[in-house]
Amino acid sequence: MIFTLLKGRLSQAVAGDLLDFDLVTIVIAYLLLRYGQGPASVYAFGQGLFIDIVSGGPEGFSTLICLAVFLGLHLGSRFLDIERPRSQIVLVAIVVALKEILLLGLLNLFVPRVIIVRFFPLLVAGSMVVTALSVPLLFGVFDYLVGLPEEDSAGG
Repeated sequence: MIFTLLKGRLSQAVAGDLLDFDLVTIVIAYLLLRYGQGPASVYAFGQGLFIDIVSGGPEGFSTLICLAVFLGLHLGSRFLDIERPRSQIVLVAIVVALKEILLLGLLNLFVPRVIIVRFFPLLVAGSMVVTALSVPLLFGVFDYLVGLPEEDSAGG
């Protein structure tokens, strides 16, 4: 929740408007991988409600986005092995791109006079790359914080 509250200030200070690091998507993916769909969906719903409460956007907007992220990760994990770092990177990149497209579509639907910048695809690509490439590292950090043992690559 602290990251959600400080996200605007942090991203503005670090990279301006070019890079949008999506920690919520990474946390949902981690919860889905380690704890299953129940805790991941509850987190997505709760985080969406929290964002709706503290933001000035339309009610239910952020909740819908977070649940769509969960659904995208859940459906994507059926086709990709989310246990493998490459699959984690690909899945999170795809979900971040779809989330940004859904966000733009919903903004156009609910908020009149939304200004779309010409370099929107560049912003989405930057967000995809930064978020997706940080997934294996952050999964390792989360495992360390939770106390899960590192998996041995030798298989034994």
